[in-house]
Formats: sequence, structure tokens, C-alpha cells
Amino acid sequence: MLTQANFIALEGNIRKTWDAYFHDKHDYIKDLYGMITEQDSQVTDMTYGARGRMTPWAGSVHYSDISKGFEKTYRPGKYSDGLQVEREVWEDKSFRSLKARVNSMAQGVDDELAYESAEIFNNAFSTAILGADGQPLCSASHLLVPGGTVRSNTGTNTLDYTGIETTKLAMRDLTNDKGNKMRIPMDLIIAGSYWEDTLMQMFGSDKEAFTADNQINAYKNMEYYIHPLIDGKVWFGANQGLMKGGAGLNFWMRRDPRNIERDFTNNGSDFNTESLSWKSVGRWDKGWTNWFFLFGNNPS
Repeated sequence: MLTQANFIALEGNIRKTWDAYFHDKHDYIKDLYGMITEQDSQVTDMTYGARGRMTPWAGSVHYSDISKGFEKTYRPGKYSDGLQVEREVWEDKSFRSLKARVNSMAQGVDDELAYESAEIFNNAFSTAILGADGQPLCSASHLLVPGGTVRSNTGTNTLDYTGIETTKLAMRDLTNDKGNKMRIPMDLIIAGSYWEDTLMQMFGSDKEAFTADNQINAYKNMEYYIHPLIDGKVWFGANQGLMKGGAGLNFWMRRDPRNIERDFTNNGSDFNTESLSWKSVGRWDKGWTNWFFLFGNNPS
């Protein structure tokens, strides 16, 4: 078996390499999701209808009724990967190969989290992932409360100034279950790499792109976010406050796989296999409670 001193030396090399890999990696999850922090086995959230508008005074305070909506339960699944380091790595001082193996495992963890962060957007128009009301994230059959009026947050607009304006108005004009406009401001566009160059040209300039009319660019200050793992031409108008405010898009990182752990048995070295064992284990769930923070477009 490896000695305690050998093990400590390998411990330092592995942890230093692992931590260095994640130091500058982009965290798409924190950019796009509200983070659930509860320490329970599951978290159940509830949607509610809107309160009505104020009513004229009639001698006493009027109390509005609020309709119950739908339940959304988050339950973390479990994921893992492991690394075993043979005794020969220490004996032969094969630290270069050890670094490559640690980085490869770290990349697998980072890739998994990146794909997880994009999965809801890539399935926003399909039935593969459903929300509390039984609909995809972007659907023409959404409900705010059971038995209520059907509402839509989906379209086929292309990503140009006209499409942005149509999406902005659809979000602003969406009505709650009392029939009042929700007036949701669109302050972010989310898209994949397909639209990256287009968005760079459309925003940031005082004049509209792709036109010779020298027209003022009303969207020059619009923010956009490119996720390289969002596929195809889909794009989304979003309200950031609602999206990350706890009742929109949520990610529950119950156990973070970016924290590597070692086997403490016999200082981590197995007598029969003469290897050290390391593991990365994560537990998480993701989803959305309310859907109206987003309007999705799936152009042909």
C-alpha cells in the first residue's frame, strides 16, 4: 500500500488540479436559475392566482379571493463519477498523466452541469419535460389556475426587431386569472449560438442594424444571453426578476459534484487493487413553478 506521506502528496496534487479546473469555468446554472437552498428531501412549491384590483370603499375592507394553482415538487436525483489512481502513478512519478485524468473527470462533471442547465430550454416546446400545469415550458395551453382560461407563451417569431416587438407585447399583454394585464417587461433574450452574431449586430448600436434608414435603435440597451448548448433557432424573451426570483426557473443543487471526495478507508488505498479512490457525487433537480417569466419562439 501507499504510505501516509505518499497519500498526502497525491491528495494535494489531485485537489489542486481539480480546483484549478473549475476556477474560471462558466456557471450557466447560476446565470439562469433561482437557486433553492432548502436542506430537505424534497421541496414542494405552490402557484396561486392573482389578487383582484382594489374596490371602492363600502363601509369595510374588501378582501380579495385568491385561487390555488398547481403544486410543483422538486426531488433531487443522484449522479456520480469516480477516479482510481494506481500505486504505479506514485512510484513512476506519472504526475502529468494524473493531471490529465483528473482534468478529464472534472470536464465530465462540468459538461453534465452545462447540459443540465440547457435541457429545459431545449425541451421547452416538447412534452419531455412538463411543468406544474402539465404543459411544456412554452405552450399554447397553459393554465394559471385549474379550470381557468387557456393562455399561451409560445410563438414562431424569427429573431429580428419585429419578432422582438411581438414577443415583448405578448408578455406585457398577458392577463392574469382576474383578467388584468400582467404587464411583464421583457428585459432579456436567451438564445443559442445560432443567433449569437445576429444579437451582437442588433444590440449595442444607436442605429438599427440591417437597414439603410438610419433609424433609432429602440433596443440598443436590451440584454441578451448566449448559451452554447441551446440548440437550433429557438429563442426566448424573459423577465430576469421573475425567472430567478424563486417562483420561476429553479435549480436545487442539493449536493454539488464539483466537490471531490476521497476514500478514507486505509488512507484511501485499497490493499488488493493498490489504488486510491476518488469520487464526485451530485444530487440536484431543476424545473419551474410559474411559466409566465418566459415567452419562447420556435421559428422554422
